[in-house]
Amino acid sequence: MRGEIKMGWTAVAATAFCLVLLVAILLLRDDPGEKPYLKILGGSFIFNYRVADVYMGFTAVPEKPIPVGTMLVVTFENPSGGSPYVVTRQIGLPDRSISVRSPSMRGVKAKVPYRVMLELQQAGTRTPFWNHVFSYDDCPAGLFCPAILNAGKSSKTQPFFSVS
Repeated sequence: MRGEIKMGWTAVAATAFCLVLLVAILLLRDDPGEKPYLKILGGSFIFNYRVADVYMGFTAVPEKPIPVGTMLVVTFENPSGGSPYVVTRQIGLPDRSISVRSPSMRGVKAKVPYRVMLELQQAGTRTPFWNHVFSYDDCPAGLFCPAILNAGKSSKTQPFFSVS
């Protein structure tokens, strides 16, 4: 029968199509070796006007698998010119996102880039295996309060329990 398509040729055609599709997917995918370990999603200066506090913070997501126990060492430039602020965080079981903030800062100036350096260190040996540097310069002028805005009872730290 001339008009009939045989099942054997249909299977061969389907297999060939799947192989072509697989080759196309492999050629068009992103190479994971070229990705950084962490991708910075965003961050900036954070202002708490009520208590006249300024700090830097950012959020990052892993782009490649990071071994559990790896130490993330973040070095924030000190706007006052002193020694930099260093924050260390241990990477836990698959962290979907990592948020880090600096300690409180003083002397932040508008439109000045402040460097932040990330470094991943192996668990146990603390040997660095990846680093990345970026900077913040998104601090607008005139946004700093030199003192607490709302001075009074509520601005003082209250103890949780009173012992008599």
